[in-house]
Amino acid sequence: MKRFKLILCTALTILALMSATVPVLAYNGGSSTLYSMYVDGKDVGVIRYPARALYIYDSVEKGIRGSSREEVFISSDISFKEIKTRGAQPTKEKILAESIKDAIDIKTNAYAITIDGTKLFYVNSAHEAQKIIEDIKAPYIKSAKEREGCSLEDVSVKEEYSFVEELVSQDEIITPEEAEDIILNGREGYKEYEVKEGDNIWVIAEANDITLSDLEAANPGVSDRIIQPGEIFKIGHVERLLTVVTKERLEYTKEIDFETQVKEDRNLEVGKTKVLQEGEKGKKEIVALVTREDGQEVDREIVEEKVVKEPVKRIEAKGTKPKPQPKKQKKSSSGSSSTVGKPTSRGSATGNAIANYAKKFAYNKTYKYSHGSTGPTRFDCSGFTSYVYRQFGINFSNGSVAQRSVGKRVKKSDLKPGDLVCFKNSNHVGIYIGNGNMVHMSSPKAGIIISSINGGRYPKRYVTSRRVVN
Repeated sequence: MKRFKLILCTALTILALMSATVPVLAYNGGSSTLYSMYVDGKDVGVIRYPARALYIYDSVEKGIRGSSREEVFISSDISFKEIKTRGAQPTKEKILAESIKDAIDIKTNAYAITIDGTKLFYVNSAHEAQKIIEDIKAPYIKSAKEREGCSLEDVSVKEEYSFVEELVSQDEIITPEEAEDIILNGREGYKEYEVKEGDNIWVIAEANDITLSDLEAANPGVSDRIIQPGEIFKIGHVERLLTVVTKERLEYTKEIDFETQVKEDRNLEVGKTKVLQEGEKGKKEIVALVTREDGQEVDREIVEEKVVKEPVKRIEAKGTKPKPQPKKQKKSSSGSSSTVGKPTSRGSATGNAIANYAKKFAYNKTYKYSHGSTGPTRFDCSGFTSYVYRQFGINFSNGSVAQRSVGKRVKKSDLKPGDLVCFKNSNHVGIYIGNGNMVHMSSPKAGIIISSINGGRYPKRYVTSRRVVN
């Protein structure tokens, strides 16, 4: 009897063990079969026991929910597919857990920022969204408060914007810094450009197909300095998505220009004027309402104007008295006494003698400008130089270009009185008289004058110097 009981107990124990083992093996598909595990259609790894994989998934999901500050929503589709490939090995559980975590689509409540009907991005909360807008306004509020005589009346955004709560994937939510950058610079953002040797801002703008104003907007102050090779420029079209509008009450003073009154004066010669009373500007106080968009003034409405100082009129006297007629010069037997006589040493010409003779013509109104003329009272520039030399028995062409080849060439630093000095643009020639000066027929208005060859445009126009006599 005892033996029968022992056999019965043993049999029952075996049956109990079998009843516990067989369902598990059946659920697991057999210990030798391998499966690919999928979470929301993504292959996360190879497993031997689906039940164990489900346990790992539950643990991962529980960890996600426990570590999240906000309420999250997870609804994953999990499936298994038997692997036919031989030699496959199960994925390690730690790696499987990481793959499951990456595959799970975690959704949470977030706020979409919409501008002018276009949904741009999602942020965590309505408070965060509002703070982004306030941070964009902040620099313009600060500028208005720092502006002299200014009080800020209102600050707003030109575009329509809204915050809408939605259930979205956590991957779609961006940081406040990223959101602000998109609003200020557009979705495309910037690319970087390294300045090369020979670059300038016009070349860079054209090469990158952007306007100069866009280049300057992305790189403030670049047009006010010399750029250097190796500098990094931001390249891109700035397309702000929000426009900050400020309305400011501005108080300032403005000068009032004075008028000028002219009185005729019979005691003053024609062409002369005299100040009888100095003018003085006035002053007025102005109150204006100024509208700015992104810091740039777009409208100014004057609401109040008050003159605090009247301008003082400037009074001038204008001469009406006729000028005295110039006295007629006495004439000698040889003609006008104002003309320059012949040189006394024609046979022994020297550079000094030629220079001294040429100087006698300077500022003498008897001698007039006439194109192509060579004297005795009308000259052009080369006609004057050839006339002076002819009085010393030296003849050469009267063309200013042709005179660049007479005599011998001398350096500008070795000039001596009597040398010819030649210029271009337009072609011109004169006689050097020493101390950096020349005497020449300048123009129809000026006549024959003495000028510095180192003054005005003469240094840039200088071509050559020629020595005709030693």
